[in-house]
Amino acid sequence: MTTRRNLLTAAPAAGALFTLGAPALTVPTVARAQGTESVGPIWRSQSLREQPVTNPDGIIAAAETFTVNERMGADRKVAAQVAPGVYALRGFGIAQTYALDAPGGWIIIDTADTTQLAAEMRAMLEEAVGGQIRVAAILFTHWHYASAQAPWRDEGTETWGHERLDANLAAEGGLTPFRGVGQSRAIAQFGILHPRSGPDGFPNVLGFGPEKLTGDSSYQPPQKTFPNGQIIQLTIAGEEIEVAPNRSDTTCSVGFWFPNRKLLVTNFMVTPLIFNIYTLRGGPIRDPAVFIDDARWLESKDAEMLLDIHNAPIKGQAAVQAAIERTVDQVQQILDQTIRLISHGLEARQAAEAITMSPGLRDGAELYGQVESHVRAVWAHQRGWFGSDVYAINPLGEREEAARLVAGMGGAEAVRQAATTAVAEGGLENWRWGLKLTSLLMTLDPDDQAARAARIVAARALGQRTTAANARGFYITEALQLEGGMLALGQPVTIDLLRRVLGTPQKSQLTDAPVLSVLQYLRHLVDPAAAGDQRLSFTMAVEGDPAMHRVQLRNGVLIISTVETAEAVHVAATKEQLADFVLGAAPLPGDAPELSGFGKVFDRSQFLPRESLVAALGSKPLDHEY
Repeated sequence: MTTRRNLLTAAPAAGALFTLGAPALTVPTVARAQGTESVGPIWRSQSLREQPVTNPDGIIAAAETFTVNERMGADRKVAAQVAPGVYALRGFGIAQTYALDAPGGWIIIDTADTTQLAAEMRAMLEEAVGGQIRVAAILFTHWHYASAQAPWRDEGTETWGHERLDANLAAEGGLTPFRGVGQSRAIAQFGILHPRSGPDGFPNVLGFGPEKLTGDSSYQPPQKTFPNGQIIQLTIAGEEIEVAPNRSDTTCSVGFWFPNRKLLVTNFMVTPLIFNIYTLRGGPIRDPAVFIDDARWLESKDAEMLLDIHNAPIKGQAAVQAAIERTVDQVQQILDQTIRLISHGLEARQAAEAITMSPGLRDGAELYGQVESHVRAVWAHQRGWFGSDVYAINPLGEREEAARLVAGMGGAEAVRQAATTAVAEGGLENWRWGLKLTSLLMTLDPDDQAARAARIVAARALGQRTTAANARGFYITEALQLEGGMLALGQPVTIDLLRRVLGTPQKSQLTDAPVLSVLQYLRHLVDPAAAGDQRLSFTMAVEGDPAMHRVQLRNGVLIISTVETAEAVHVAATKEQLADFVLGAAPLPGDAPELSGFGKVFDRSQFLPRESLVAALGSKPLDHEY
């Protein structure tokens, strides 16, 4: 294939051929060998290792992955004084909580994952300081760690967060068509259902256990808010604080500067890991240009200590500046070099394979995501999905394409043998090739036992040899679900089953959500084939909701708006009745003949209510972390 990158160099020769007439089109053919000798240098991600190691718990993983907990300050539970009147409560998970003894009482920064953990933290802090404390204020860096407030709230405690914190939490963990996809893929990435020990256990705190999801939440919206996009100066509990945007893994993320302490507190801005511009579980790109701009504020401070909630304390002005520079330069180099490679005509995959980073930025830091994933995300963010291969404009259907490829390789049995042989021989290239071949075979027959067996070995081998936690999560999840080893309630489950279960709204979720959100959710259930050319309009009033809504069906889409008066066709319903309609358990109340077939317009084929499984997995959103 001639790409844009080499089209211009090819053009003069092609032009010469056309000017010389037909005989000149007969040119020597360069023979291509059938073996791998003709493909040139073998590419592999720098995150892959030839040999894993085994830790005392029997977990098999790349050696670097076992250093993460200590490097992030999460290797043991402790309430450690890191500066006069400043304590780090760490070892309770991937994130740390910080406590500052301010003139007007204690300031707590972030509150932990669960109410139970927060209570344990407070008890440990009070033991460390030798007595009870009074919490004057709780500050949230972002919404991920705002759910464990109760143990920290005393009489008169103020809570502070970004003005979008509450809305962001609701958008990520509320009623959304992405819930099932997001939560199930998060289960894969974070190894939620992986064993806690043995070869498939997660080697560090970048993987979570089910206990992260089962704890109680005591979330309340912040009482006072930081304005979006502004740097502001405040005095809270007698402490001078500057608050600035630090938009890392959420748009409501902020950083804090305590000028009298020469102290910076951040969220995922300065860590031992390359920042996750893109996370494999999916979601919008974390815009690297925004991250870089916000990091300049950090660089402007003469900080003598930096406390990131995902890192061990950094002390000393030179060390703080060096750490900030390394983090921001990692992100900027990925952004700038991807754009450079785009300008050279490289497509997303080519750019991911071609990118070169300074060793001091990449070595030892590819522990969360993979650089190649970030390059592809930046490429798509800048240029969209299409490269230059015109085949991609109108490709064959996925199944037909796989069938033709398999046939061209000698048929299914030949491909099975090739996959089995490659995986048995082992090695990073063979395991990757085995995954490619089994992808083709299982597109044609998902129950192909030989393909499944080879794929289990290849996925597990690569998962045990990557330094990137996100990649390990997906690799090991693939192996476990194929062999029936990923269990919930003692029963084997798959990511697709979890997608359906977790994507099915619970009735309580529907009745708790704003009516407008429920009606907007219905938009994404419309099946155009079932809707056909139907056109109808009616108004709806739902008990407890002051607004009246118009629902219009036209051209296979649902239009929701707010109106002042009822139309001729009008529905009065309770929240429970509306929830039952969404779930397909009952029609809308009333006897309007115009609405008799309205419920058939919606596709509920992917709904799979399994209340016991949902309860076992927890009700907290799994798709919000990092």
